[in-house]
Amino acid sequence: MWLEVSVTVDPEIAEAISEVFNRLNPQPDGRSSAIVEVPGPDLGTPEGEARAVVRTYLPDTPEGRARLRRLEEALGHLNMIRPVPEPTVRRLSTEDWSEAWKQHYTPLRLGERTWVVPAWLPPPETGEGEVLVFLEPGMAFGTGLHPSTRLAVRLLEQTPLEGARVLDVGTGSGILAIIAALLGAAHVTATDVDPLAVEAARENVQRNRVTEHVHVYEGSLPKGRPPFDVVVVNILPHIILDLLERGLWDYVKPGGRLLLSGIIREREPEVTQAVRDRGGILRQRVQEEDWVGLMFEKGRADA
Repeated sequence: MWLEVSVTVDPEIAEAISEVFNRLNPQPDGRSSAIVEVPGPDLGTPEGEARAVVRTYLPDTPEGRARLRRLEEALGHLNMIRPVPEPTVRRLSTEDWSEAWKQHYTPLRLGERTWVVPAWLPPPETGEGEVLVFLEPGMAFGTGLHPSTRLAVRLLEQTPLEGARVLDVGTGSGILAIIAALLGAAHVTATDVDPLAVEAARENVQRNRVTEHVHVYEGSLPKGRPPFDVVVVNILPHIILDLLERGLWDYVKPGGRLLLSGIIREREPEVTQAVRDRGGILRQRVQEEDWVGLMFEKGRADA
């Protein structure tokens, strides 16, 4: 028997719930134990607000029930910061469990041209110019659910990528690096300081058959690399500011673009000013809920 634990929350904090589930219900192979049901057009509340369901599965054993108590306690602490309802717990037979986790995933459309598809599902019908990214369900570090990921995708879609050299700092699952390649980038360097994220990104790169174009490395800013046509960073504002202090702007070639996401609206002015102080020209701003994405251009030396 198994215990299914589920929490229905605002999509903005679904990844925080996932982190709690992954940390307190670790899997032997290091993969994510959290499953996120992506909100679709028919999953809103009566007021129209989208909701996400985060699930994890525990063995119905003394150890599993002990993990359940720790999960409930952690969610209680998180509730002191953001409203989190009490989890719903139900028992499943082994046969039911083996298929239950797959039933909560559907293809998710990001931006205007990009779809994220669970790896085992058939691809949806797409229009001309649309691209499909196949991800293993439960993969951590960026599945397309969070607004900041969607904003980064929107910025990528609005950026000339055909034949471009791209740097993706903090690649996570590799989703943005893969999308850049599918949208025409010739060479994508993707980095992350988390070795588990690097492993997940490499697996996703292979799954999406872009190994010739996307190369994943453990670390932050790469050494000895020439400037890039496009640099994309989807990380929290204080890390973006630290990366700028460490020379992030130097990785953008003259005439190139710096795409920034993961920025809470309250921190937008200081991030914008930090890039403008280095000569950046704001070309595009996108917003979803309290999250902001920014596209800057680096002026040419002869301009």
